[in-house]
Amino acid sequence: MTTAEQIINNCKKGLITIIQDDTENYMAFSNHKDYDGNYRTSSWVETIEEAKRCIGETDGYSEKEIEEHSEEYNWKIVEVYREEVEPFNVGDKVRILPSIQNTGDWESYKEHFPDMKGEIMSVFNNIRGLSYSVFQENKEDNWCIGHEYLVPLYEEEEVIKIGDKRYNKCEVEEALKNIKPL
Repeated sequence: MTTAEQIINNCKKGLITIIQDDTENYMAFSNHKDYDGNYRTSSWVETIEEAKRCIGETDGYSEKEIEEHSEEYNWKIVEVYREEVEPFNVGDKVRILPSIQNTGDWESYKEHFPDMKGEIMSVFNNIRGLSYSVFQENKEDNWCIGHEYLVPLYEEEEVIKIGDKRYNKCEVEEALKNIKPL
């Protein structure tokens, strides 16, 4: 596999690729694309750390340009890594992305997550990657879902007005649970 093919494949897989040219400068390739659909890069810089900080600073390279320039300027791959992400925490409410419907497991999930929402029960970061045990409210079972299929759920709080005061619906429901029947 050529250097260009490795860079392109890494970009498609969501990896960051740091390259060095024959003048010993560095540039980083990202899987993010610019307005022309080219892979975004950093500018040419003097250190790997600077290349990492500057990703997206310039317009990108097309696959054809990557192939042409990698040979012409003797590019070498010096580092490949995945961007770090902050994991969800236990108790976080999440929305399940529609992209999960393209997985082989969707048939198992769809009946358990009809509204595409859930809550994180536990976090797993192992050889298979970052994933979570997610459960649907009012359901007894939970399902393991990968980080790439989840986003934070920002629900607007429902407000209950009593007299001239406003109360959070969740707080009112919690308070009512503790009231003894007459």
